[in-house]
Parts: sequence; C-alpha cells; structure tokens
Amino acid sequence: MAESIGKKALKGTAWATVDRFGNMILQFVVNLVLANLLLPADFGVIGVLAIFIAVSQTIIDGGFASALIQRKSPTEADYSTIFYWNLGFSLILYGVLFLIAPAVARYFGMPVFCDVLRVISLNLVISALAQVQLVRLKKELAFKRLALVNLVSYVTASSVAIEMAFHGYGVWCLVAMTVVNQAMVTSLYWVFNRWHPSAVFSLESFRSLFGYGGYMLAAAILQEICRNLQGVIIGKRFSTTEMGYYTQAYKLDQVTSYSIPQVLVQVLFPFFSNIQSERERLVSMTELGMRVIAAVVFPLLIVLMIVAEPLVTTLYGDIWLPCVPYFRILCVGGVFVCLQNINFYAVAALGHSKALFRWSFYKWGLLLALLFTGMLWGMFGIMWAIVVSNFNIFMVNALLSRKYVGCSLRRQLWCILPPLAAGVTAGLAVMAIPGIEWWLRALLYLTLYTGIALLSRIRAIGDIRRLMTLILNKKDSDND
Repeated sequence: MAESIGKKALKGTAWATVDRFGNMILQFVVNLVLANLLLPADFGVIGVLAIFIAVSQTIIDGGFASALIQRKSPTEADYSTIFYWNLGFSLILYGVLFLIAPAVARYFGMPVFCDVLRVISLNLVISALAQVQLVRLKKELAFKRLALVNLVSYVTASSVAIEMAFHGYGVWCLVAMTVVNQAMVTSLYWVFNRWHPSAVFSLESFRSLFGYGGYMLAAAILQEICRNLQGVIIGKRFSTTEMGYYTQAYKLDQVTSYSIPQVLVQVLFPFFSNIQSERERLVSMTELGMRVIAAVVFPLLIVLMIVAEPLVTTLYGDIWLPCVPYFRILCVGGVFVCLQNINFYAVAALGHSKALFRWSFYKWGLLLALLFTGMLWGMFGIMWAIVVSNFNIFMVNALLSRKYVGCSLRRQLWCILPPLAAGVTAGLAVMAIPGIEWWLRALLYLTLYTGIALLSRIRAIGDIRRLMTLILNKKDSDND
C-alpha cells in the first residue's frame, strides 16, 4: 500500500534534518579549514559580488518554484514551460553579467572582480537546469534523494577547494567550490529524477503560474537586493577585508539562525500547501513550528554570544577576532531571523503572494533606509541596522499571519517568550561565574537552560511528538 502523505512528510523531515545538519557540519569544517588557509579579503571578494549572483538567481527561479509547489497538481506543460523559461532567461542574465563585469571591477577598484564574476555567474545557467528537477523532488517529498545529492556534491566541491587552497589559488578556491558544487547537484538531480521536459512551452501555463509566482518573484528580488546591499556598501565604503570579517560573522550566525529552522520550514511549506483548506490545523502547525524553533535556536544563539571570542580564536585564529563583535550583534538579530519563514510560508501556502509582495516594499524599503542611516556610524551602525530590520520583518510576517492564517500575535508571542526568558536567565547566571574555560561555560549554560526548560515545562519535547502525530494523522485521500 502506498505511503500516506503524512508518513512521507515525516520521513522527509528526518532526511531534511540529515541534509541540513550534514551540510551544516561539512560547511563548518570546510570553512574552518579555508579560513586558516585564505585571507579575510578572499572571502570579502565573494561577499561583495553576492548581490549580483543572488538577484540573478532569484530572477531565474522567478517565483515559479514556489508556484509549482503551491499548485496541488502541476501538469507536464507547467513543468516544461518553466524549465525552458528558466534556461532561456539564465542565458540572457549570464550574458548581461559577463558584459558588465569590467564595469563592476572598475567601480570597486578591484580588477579581480571581473574574472571572478564572469566565472561564478556560470552557476546561473547550471542552476537553471536543476530548478524544475528540484521542485519535482520536493513535491514528491523525496528528501532522501535531495540529502544524498547535496552531501555528495558538497564533499566533492569542498575537496577541490581545499586542494586548490593548499596550492595558493586564493579566492579562486571559493569560486571553484561554488561552481563545482552546483554542477554536481544539477547532474545528480538529472540522474535521480526520471523526468525530462517535453517539447512544449505553454503561454497559458506561464500566465497562470505567473499570477502567483510573479508576486513571489518581485518580493524575492527586492529581498535579495536589500539583503545583499550591505555587501556593496561595506565593499565600497570600507574594504574587502572588512567585508571578509562580516562574511565570516554572517556565516557563523546563519548556521544557527537560518540553517537549523530551515530544516523544519522546507518540509512544512509543501505540507502547509496540502492542508491549506484546514485552517485550524494550519494555525496549530504554525504555532508548533514556532515553539520548536524558539526552544532549540534561542539557547544556541545566546551561548554563542557568550563564548564568541574564545570560540573564534580557537577555531580560526587571532586574525579573525575583528569579526567577533559583528557576530554577536547578528546573533541578536538571529532571534527574529529564525522565526521569519514560518509565518511567511504559512501565508504563501494560502496563495496570498500579492500581499507578501506589497508588504515587501515596506520591509525591504525600511532596511535600505536603516542601512544608509547606519553607515554613518560605521560598521557597527550597519550591524545594528540589520538587527532592527530583522525585528521589523518578523513583525510584518507575524501580522500577515494573524490576518490571513488566523494566528494571533498574542499566541505567537506566547510561543517564543518562555524559551527566550529561560535562555536569558541561564545566560545571566552563567556570565556571573568568573574564571572558567569557555567550553565549560557553554556546557554549563546548556545544562542550566535544559533544567529551567524542564522545570518551567517548556513544550519543546512534547511539541516534537505532537508534530509527528499531526503529520501522521493527515490522511492523504489520494495515495501516492
């Protein structure tokens, strides 16, 4: 008998966890090795150019990936149309980036930017070949295959990068790792997925999907421009070395504030779409996701802030110490970052992409205003501008969830305040103890937090059990 969608979703969650944490551990180890072989300026080059790649990649996706996932039964014409659109548009974008690369290099006064941008932009075309294959695997909740592909690809790409770093290739190690990783991912998607595009491009399918995906596209483009604009500001106003410190701090923060909650979110979005007609259940799942993320991520962010300096010194060496204060500030913003996508995708699952698009003007417009204001106070002004923006984005998504999903702001706050209070209490207690090693301080903090959580009956463990039950109780009337 075919598996119910609930059992497939539960297995998907397990494999998504393997994928996310496996890649997180690999990325941490590889970054640790490369940080000891390369200079901060090498990381800064990639960080400054990230805005061009991120925005172009978002345009290629075009919001159509979300539209295909949100649509319950996409047709063969839908898939083929989006495949050809992605491929054609990626070639156009690559041509544009290839032509403007010299101008970008002149603007930043860094000749190496020209060749780096031209090579790393190849990822756009390579990625375009993988987008529909990725959507189909996600629609099937085939997270086991996705995990295997991602892990094998990253191991291969990172091995190439480390070998190049030992031979003194500098920034080109990071370029090679990015391109090789995407090439491996795309190739393996085509091996593991039996789908091939048909010789059809349907304007009707394109218009239909664009009705949802077009708003997602516009919101995503604005988001990527604003999120990566700090790289342009730092690279132009300060230096690639300063950008390297920021990039390293950002990577460390993303492990906790983004990668861990994304394990749950990437499975919940297609699941949200499948239960979009069951409003109370959608509310319950949204709240449950917020409680689990808050109970797991908040204490990790706090303990990392406490031990940041000795941790960075031990892992990366004294050369990376300037990134510590940036990292601590970003961890404050991480409290809000880790919760943003739960509400966003709950609203998206109901088809309200137009509302998300309209509000994106306010969210990312405010970030721009904050960044240009914060830069007057240097790097720290930019860091705190990002934190304020993170809080604002969380609040906007929370209010949209209240309006469209029915998840009230009061109920959302009750999901996150208990673990936050427990985490801060444990942090203050541990910081009051002088003269202990950083690793012992971290262990003591986590032990104390766990004790407070158990005594105050924070619902993380029970919520995980309930999450499994809710998924398994979802009967799929149309068995796969």
